[in-house]
Amino acid sequence: MNIFPPAGLYIHVPFCVCKCRYCDFYSFPAGEDLYDSYTERVMEALGYYEKRYARRYNSLYFGGGTPLLLGEKRLGKIMDRALPLLEQDSEITAEGNPAAAGEIDFAALRAAGINRLSFGLQSANERELSALGRIHSPKDAADTVAAAQKAGFDNISLDLMLGIPYQTEETLKESVSFCANLGVRHISAYMLKVEEGTPLASSELRFLCADEEKYADLYLLACGELESRGYKQYEISNFAKPGFESRHNLKYWLDGEYLGIGPSAHSFMEGRRFFFGRDMVSFMEKPFGEIEMEESSGGGWEEYAMLRLRLAAGLDTEELGELYPDSPAKEILSRAALYERPGLTKIEGTRVSFTPRGFLVSSALTAELLYD
Repeated sequence: MNIFPPAGLYIHVPFCVCKCRYCDFYSFPAGEDLYDSYTERVMEALGYYEKRYARRYNSLYFGGGTPLLLGEKRLGKIMDRALPLLEQDSEITAEGNPAAAGEIDFAALRAAGINRLSFGLQSANERELSALGRIHSPKDAADTVAAAQKAGFDNISLDLMLGIPYQTEETLKESVSFCANLGVRHISAYMLKVEEGTPLASSELRFLCADEEKYADLYLLACGELESRGYKQYEISNFAKPGFESRHNLKYWLDGEYLGIGPSAHSFMEGRRFFFGRDMVSFMEKPFGEIEMEESSGGGWEEYAMLRLRLAAGLDTEELGELYPDSPAKEILSRAALYERPGLTKIEGTRVSFTPRGFLVSSALTAELLYD
């Protein structure tokens, strides 16, 4: 009998048509032959880890890259191998490009078991999309969402990016309105981070990205606009209609177990955090038991508290104290009270949470609450 609660399963698909100017994820263009061999390798990995861990999973997330580039047949093969590991009501997400309407048989994806889609819109403004190096138009996104909905997908997420070149409060409002009018159930609103080594970092466009003050205005605007349209904030950057929060992503923030497969994919299993290196050759050619996994730090009360403070529901300090008697649970509660009047924290009994303004300074505010 499996005594562990269901974990999350993540499969990284590191293929893209081309790299966007801001992207620092492990991804690259590839051809059909590599798509085929990678599909087979992922299936082998599922077999290996089925024996390695006695786990069931209630979420599966195909991330990337652009997983839908594999096409419905390859994704269907992976799903056939993964389904015996999954709970019956699992949330199964695949990321895709918003220009997928004419290239993907969404009905076949549904038949394979995928029940949630996430598209990287980033903006509904042509000029902003061009600055980011996106290869889709707002119309492409609308057509793709409509095609997926026609095939029966009612759980669709769109990504928006904040602080991008040329973005104004007005264009951000238009992008939020665009998403809401498409009837999607989930919207992520992330701040653009200019990563060293990306084309954006060496471009003049970097000077058109928002500074801290402008980003704060855009973030608070996005929070207000999304809330007014019925998208409840449940994490710093994530908003959903009731009941459509991402089950898979919540595992990361609630310290649940998850297994990552593919180059650069991270895992948290049996109290250990580890990840595959950004090395396709090693992933493809070495026996899985011989691939040298890289360790990452984490664990303990600090991580538990930090992750929960990312959530709108916040941190229950009483629960923290019960789980980690060595934690400064009572001190955290009293420190949080100091930031309630300035409008950065909210306290309900023993629970501490951040307001949208608190989320804006969450790194500094978390440090203030957790440490002297």
